[in-house]
Amino acid sequence: MTEVLASETLVGRSGILAAVADCLLDRNGPGVLLLGDAGLGKTALVNAVIQELGHRVRPFRVFAGATLAGVPFAALAPLITSLTPGQINEPLSVMKAVTAALNPAREREPVPAVLVVEDAQHLDEGSVAVLAQLTAAEVAKVVFICRPHPAPPGEIFSMWSEGLLDRFDLQPLNGQDVDQLCAQVLGAPVVPSAGAVLRRASGGNPMFLLELIGNARSAGQLVSRNGAWMLTSELRGNSLRLLDLVRNQIVHLDHLQREALDTVALAEPLPLDVLRQASDHYAVDELQEMRLITIDSDAEQHVRLAQPLVGEVLRQIVPAARSLRIRQRILQLLENRPQTMDGLLRYVSWGLEAGARIPDTEILEAAQLANRLFIPSYVERVAGAIKDPALKLAARVEVARAKWYRGDIRGTAWEISGIVERTNHPATLRQVSMLAAQLARRQGAGPNAVKQAAYEWEAALARIAESTRGIDAQELELGRLGSRLLVLEGMQAEGRHVETERELRQIWQQGGDGETRLLAGTLLAESMAVTGKPLSALQVLADVKDILDAAGYWGLQHTGFFMRRYILALLHAGEFTVLEEYLQNHVSQAPNSLIYDGGALHFSAGSVDLRRGNLGAALPCLRQAVSMLRVSDLQSDLPDAVAAAAYAASLLKFRDVAASYTLEHESLAREGMESSLLGRAHAAMAKVQQVGLRPTLARLMSLADIAAANGAVGPEIDILVLVLRAGDLSVVRRLSSLAETSEGRTAEFAFSYSQALDAKDAAGLIALSEAAAREGLELAAADYAGHALRILESRGDKSRQLEAQRLLKRRTAALGKAPAATGQGMPDLSKLTRREQEIVALVQTGSSNRDIALSLGLSLRTVEGHLYRMFAKLGISDREKLISGDHSGEQTV
Repeated sequence: MTEVLASETLVGRSGILAAVADCLLDRNGPGVLLLGDAGLGKTALVNAVIQELGHRVRPFRVFAGATLAGVPFAALAPLITSLTPGQINEPLSVMKAVTAALNPAREREPVPAVLVVEDAQHLDEGSVAVLAQLTAAEVAKVVFICRPHPAPPGEIFSMWSEGLLDRFDLQPLNGQDVDQLCAQVLGAPVVPSAGAVLRRASGGNPMFLLELIGNARSAGQLVSRNGAWMLTSELRGNSLRLLDLVRNQIVHLDHLQREALDTVALAEPLPLDVLRQASDHYAVDELQEMRLITIDSDAEQHVRLAQPLVGEVLRQIVPAARSLRIRQRILQLLENRPQTMDGLLRYVSWGLEAGARIPDTEILEAAQLANRLFIPSYVERVAGAIKDPALKLAARVEVARAKWYRGDIRGTAWEISGIVERTNHPATLRQVSMLAAQLARRQGAGPNAVKQAAYEWEAALARIAESTRGIDAQELELGRLGSRLLVLEGMQAEGRHVETERELRQIWQQGGDGETRLLAGTLLAESMAVTGKPLSALQVLADVKDILDAAGYWGLQHTGFFMRRYILALLHAGEFTVLEEYLQNHVSQAPNSLIYDGGALHFSAGSVDLRRGNLGAALPCLRQAVSMLRVSDLQSDLPDAVAAAAYAASLLKFRDVAASYTLEHESLAREGMESSLLGRAHAAMAKVQQVGLRPTLARLMSLADIAAANGAVGPEIDILVLVLRAGDLSVVRRLSSLAETSEGRTAEFAFSYSQALDAKDAAGLIALSEAAAREGLELAAADYAGHALRILESRGDKSRQLEAQRLLKRRTAALGKAPAATGQGMPDLSKLTRREQEIVALVQTGSSNRDIALSLGLSLRTVEGHLYRMFAKLGISDREKLISGDHSGEQTV
């Protein structure tokens, strides 16, 4: 085997790189058949192999092509220039000429020749036969670079089956590879949500991915914030380069195939029987065989393009007249409007473009659906087509929501102004009132403004009941119930969860329509999670999830509402592994919501890392969340995210970063955007170095008392644990009493922790530290070990004290960056420059010097120089001591 091959420009191909290199270096081994769709990097891979092998091979290159496929030996023309016109069609003469060209010096054992054949799927039969003989006679190693469609000549596959070739199928990049390529191109990582969206849009095709990155960056859709790249709006595949790439990919299609492909692009998803009526039957089958289209397994067998980006481009390049003709034909063949969600969106948009008469009700429905799927650009494009005055106010609400997703607070407020007083439709009133409540919270108007939106909703319902005839009484009653639920949500925002639980349970148990039960059950679960019953809350949410799954597309509007409470319950229950899997699964599905609500998900992921003590991951994730929430904060999470980032930075002793976020948190509070009790506690802990321990403890105890007064058991437990971390043991029995009657792993650990502290049980704390570490709770494990050491030190138990010191050191090393519970043992990173602190953070996440250079856009030599100077400043000798905190004065030589 050859040594491991690496490339600065190729990502996710190291295994194939090494295998192809082995084939080319093995004199008695086979040649290479490299198969892959356009844009997957076949040529780049072969070039990288040849460059790596250097003088060990002699490369030659020939090119086949569709226009030369019918000309005998045309692809081999560069190697047979010595032949006369009479010899050029003689296979034996061609064979001799190629052999001579590959070994012009006629050496007996020359350096192996490697003949690379580009676009080998277009080779003529004669050329394939000659190349087969060359391979069999070991004159040269032949590398066939082929697309799978159109299929390469059968003789090439025969060579593979006979062992003359090793076959390698190049696949699209996976999620990790996409993230790595993005970071390589952009000089810094993309946030996970943006990486998922880019992966979905590109299909993992490196060529498409690179074009998307370049286009999105130049269009301002991809921006850098806090050392990471994030998306601010939907991607658009409209670069000239991308248009050319797609054209080249479909240039080999005949007229009938292209007609069928354009039809799918314009009308997808399209029932298979409709497509076959509108296009040539055989052409449809051929497109499926070429993997240009896919057919769903549903009853109507809906047809879609295999690569969404291709559809995006095709819809731009199909001539207007042809597009109109295709669309009108499809409209005639469709007996009913499409039943799928994306089918409805396409039906309305291309119906309007084709000049068809689409009912205003269907346009409004499509706009509402687009908002639920987080496609605000669609809403802004079609809502203006609604002419019915009775529906115009409802359309304005949808435009307002589209602006809300984009973070346009003023635009949202302007669009919804006056609608509550003017509308006579209960459904429109529901939508505008719920949006007004969200807007009020985002503007810092507070819980009272949320309740005020509910009261105005109720007053408008009374006006409608008195002034409008024919209004459904049940619809009005559901509206009143909805307004009451909004009041209860406002009370929860005030911390009054105990007061709301009984009424919410009554509404949940009484039944009613699905939407009312969904909202009531979700709010009930929030109250239960906060008041110490998170496991019971998860049981309620499981039933709510069943309603949501059966709701169809109307339930999409409440997905984020449900998700937020589900995450809250998992956090309070201490079910961090379940939560991590849930977040990863959601991100991997890459819904459009990640562009606009991804900040909340990153905040949740960072919160898990912070609770676990994985600070090297927590701080970057929380900083990314803050950057995203500054652009779009649909659930008013920004203050809590800022506070969490400040606390994580303070644990890492990044004092400037902590101070910056603390100031931002205070500024948000002055603007009326108050964080939760735990958020305020995090902000207080982040300021301990500035204000001192005593004021910090006083602030924490004040917040704990507020939580106790409101029955907020979960937040009170979290705050009391922070008090213990700060070194105040006076709350031990209070925490024990509170945790004993609460549900979940967080409460269980808190109870055992407080019991052991109360009993001064060092052995129990050591055992608890081991148990916490097994569950990945490294910060808690370090806390427990630190308190065990203090107890043993106070007793003068030297033998067990040494054991506890070793345990604490292991726990601190496992944290990577967190200060020990005793406050000792970590390098003082305040000595470092900002750049050096950035490098420390990356070292402590396990990044290699090369990874750090790539992430920060530095040379490898520069990174090594920074590390050398940092070690001298901190009095340590290597990376491990930087991570573990062992800086006992040993100097770098």
